[in-house]
Amino acid sequence: MKLKLTLLLLLTMELAIPTRLSAQTTPVDNHAPGFELFGGYSYIFKPYDRTNLTPFSGGTSGWDASLRVPVPIFGSWLGVKGDVSGFYRSDQPNFNPHSYFFLLGPQVSLHLGKSTVFADGLVGSSHLNNSALPNLRSASTLAVAVDGGVDIGLTRAWAWRVMAGYYNTNYQSTNHNVSEITNSNVRISVGPVFRF
Repeated sequence: MKLKLTLLLLLTMELAIPTRLSAQTTPVDNHAPGFELFGGYSYIFKPYDRTNLTPFSGGTSGWDASLRVPVPIFGSWLGVKGDVSGFYRSDQPNFNPHSYFFLLGPQVSLHLGKSTVFADGLVGSSHLNNSALPNLRSASTLAVAVDGGVDIGLTRAWAWRVMAGYYNTNYQSTNHNVSEITNSNVRISVGPVFRF
């Protein structure tokens, strides 16, 4: 009986000790952020074409805000991102468009120390104020965006984001001679990121 108990004890120790040791050597990723909250300045290049009705063809300035929520089953490299932005132009008395984007989609991140390189693909809605353009068929339309950028780590909790992306909307006018809206745009954004 003593021999059986001794063998059972040795077998149990043989199985338990390597498991304990391997659990202690598993690396813990303490540097990868979970949630990311961004807010900053944004600029869209050439959202309107020059026509007789619109005498300018420049870009518009605005703001961008986003929240990235991690997907725990995939680790820190995959998250779901919600992005809201607004763009304004008011240098012409009869033409002051205001456009807003509401987007959602996956973001893939590669964490390099305190810094992060990321890319996302977003889909959602874009809204343009009705008084911006004559003969606008719909003030809201489908919007698609593909972004990429880098969060330059300042501390564990704070980073500075530099981001560029491609946006596509589908605004249409009831008048085929009016083509003020450029539906494919490039956007850049910069600003602080709070990571928690």
